[in-house]
Amino acid sequence: MSKADRCLKALYQLYELGEPPTTTTIVATWLGIRPSSATEMFHRLVERGYVRYHPYHGVEFTPDGWRRAAEVVRHHRLIELYLYQGLDYPLESVHAEAERLQSAISGELGECIARLLGEPVYAPQGDPIPDRDETAPLLFTVSLTLHPLGCAVVVRRVRDMDSAVLGELVCCRLLPQQRCWLCGCESSRSACLVAVGGEVVQLSGVAVQAVAVEPCGDRDAER
Repeated sequence: MSKADRCLKALYQLYELGEPPTTTTIVATWLGIRPSSATEMFHRLVERGYVRYHPYHGVEFTPDGWRRAAEVVRHHRLIELYLYQGLDYPLESVHAEAERLQSAISGELGECIARLLGEPVYAPQGDPIPDRDETAPLLFTVSLTLHPLGCAVVVRRVRDMDSAVLGELVCCRLLPQQRCWLCGCESSRSACLVAVGGEVVQLSGVAVQAVAVEPCGDRDAER
C-alpha cells in the first residue's frame, strides 16, 4: 500500500471514531510514525487534492479525498472478509494480510469479491464496509469498559490493530454478534472479568477496551 493510501485509510478510520479534524499527533500515533513524517504525508495529500491541511488545527478530507479513502477502506475490508469466510484465515491475521494484498487488486476485482460475498455490509471484526457510494452504516457503540457491571450488551466491533489482543478475544469468543456483560475490573483496569458464552473469563484491560458494544435489543435476545 502506498504511503498516501495508508494515510488516507488512517484518516478515514479516525473519522469513524469521531476524531475530525485530525491532528498530526493523532495520525502519527495511529500509524506509529514521527509527527514530522505525518506532516510530510499531509502535504503530499494536499498536492493531490485529497485533503485541506491547517497547521496546528488538523486535516480534513476534500470530496476527492473522501472518495479515495472510502475506496481504499472498502477494498481492505472486503479482502479481510474474503480471507476469513472464503479461505478460513484466522481472524487475528486477516488485517495484516489485507494490508499486503489490497494494493495488488484492481477496482474490478474488488467488486467481484463483493458480489461473491453477497454485497456484505460488515468486515469480520464488525467494521462497516463503505458501499459504492462511499457511505457506510453508522455504529453507535462504546467501549465495553464504559457499561455498568452486569448490563447485557452485544459486541458490534473489535479493534484489529493489535493481532495479539485480537487473538485474546478470539480465544474467548468475544467477537461481533456475541452477547456478554462486564462482571468486574481491577482498580487499575489491568484485567477484567467478562461473562461470555455461559462462562466468566478473565481478559486484559487492553483487550476489553478493544471491544465496542451496544445494549442488547430484541434481535439480540436469543444470541
